[in-house]
Amino acid sequence: MPEAQVLNAFARRIWRTLERAYSETGYWPEGVLRLFPRTWAEGTAVKAHKTFSVDVGDYCKSLEPSTISINEHDEKRFPDSMPGRYLLSQKFTPGPVHVAVRGKCLAITVGHHALVCHFNLEGNVRPMKRLDFEKLVATCVPGNNKNPAKAERLRSFVSPPKFLEPGARKKKTIYKINILAAVVMDDDVIIVTDFSRMSQLHVVSSFSVLQESDLCPGSALWKTRLWSRFLGGPDWIVETDAALCALDTWCMDVIRRRVTKPILDVLLEVDGPGAGMGQHLANDLLFGIALHPDTPSLTICLSDELYSELRTHIPAFMATFASPLYLQRCAGDPNSDNPFVFHEVSNTNFLRTYVLVYRKLEVRVPAILYNLYQSRGTPYHRSWTPTTQIVAVQLFEDSQNNRYHIIRAKPPADWADAHTEPNSMMFQTQALQQHLAQHHFLNPCKTNSMWHKSEYNGQAM
Repeated sequence: MPEAQVLNAFARRIWRTLERAYSETGYWPEGVLRLFPRTWAEGTAVKAHKTFSVDVGDYCKSLEPSTISINEHDEKRFPDSMPGRYLLSQKFTPGPVHVAVRGKCLAITVGHHALVCHFNLEGNVRPMKRLDFEKLVATCVPGNNKNPAKAERLRSFVSPPKFLEPGARKKKTIYKINILAAVVMDDDVIIVTDFSRMSQLHVVSSFSVLQESDLCPGSALWKTRLWSRFLGGPDWIVETDAALCALDTWCMDVIRRRVTKPILDVLLEVDGPGAGMGQHLANDLLFGIALHPDTPSLTICLSDELYSELRTHIPAFMATFASPLYLQRCAGDPNSDNPFVFHEVSNTNFLRTYVLVYRKLEVRVPAILYNLYQSRGTPYHRSWTPTTQIVAVQLFEDSQNNRYHIIRAKPPADWADAHTEPNSMMFQTQALQQHLAQHHFLNPCKTNSMWHKSEYNGQAM
């Protein structure tokens, strides 16, 4: 699932598109919102899924009285009885485009409307040229669902051959893409695309045209309607003070209720103190302060030292993923006109520098951090002199949240929810290290065999 580091990269690429348009024309780009219900998921009899929701607010259709025709496939999926039908039938007046991120959600304002996206598993946004976009959405075909009737309802667009990169696998005659929504400007378009169709869209409409100030933390829209659809605590990057207060409140509640839930699971709660974190950021965060992922929340909150380290480290750690250096290295534009090209340089920078233990085989541990681990009795009991140490990463699989850490010591017996047996223990013997080195596998940046190259490609890169 895209986390804060990915969402900030999305926003960076959108801003660069807007800034380029501004530098070329001299005025801030304006656009209109387009929705494509024909591509939205519809869930199953066992598990419902709601792609779209709307908050009409004080908006009225008389603000944009002109109407347009609706695609027949969209009309079947979005009948008159559904709230928000005006978003298909009204001809929108172009309005200024702005973008903001909070936690795992991204909002794009366009005129009287704000599109708020929660990307779930595989959703992402892509800037592209309008000419390419219009050709892309001109024709839709049945999707890839094995049920022919469902495939007819859940449609896809056909990707033109020009978007197929040389060397890519050519196992299909037709390549499809699911575009759920788009912000259409004069020359550029921002599309929301999702292979799995699991992203969720929420539209907030307003009587007044939404401005950049409406996307500032503390604005009336920010505090009330903008993010209300999706649960999440204050953002660690743009609402740091509020996030710290929320963390303090959580700590007091843990002590009052004697909560022993592992800290990793707490950070990954939807409305917990780890806003914007997923398994990558949560595991890497805990690694950086020598905290075992299964450490009970109560143990941390009762220790002034441990809680102070957590409270101090989170803001600095999260700020890394909004820093100019990170955005320059990992959210740059590829040197290609293909909006779907894999950005090899950004991907390499990201994996080498900004992924520490998550899905890694090994990690370089700086001396100061290694000594902190040593002072707590883990992971090794021996003297230590080098400036860095390459240490194996262990994987503890869990039904919900996997643990990645370097601690080999057994957790205390009173940690009731701790995982004690790793599923992956690399580099246990010198012979194994030599074997991996001979086969070019012994690399501080080498990822775990579970890693799929596409997890971050297609999102931030």
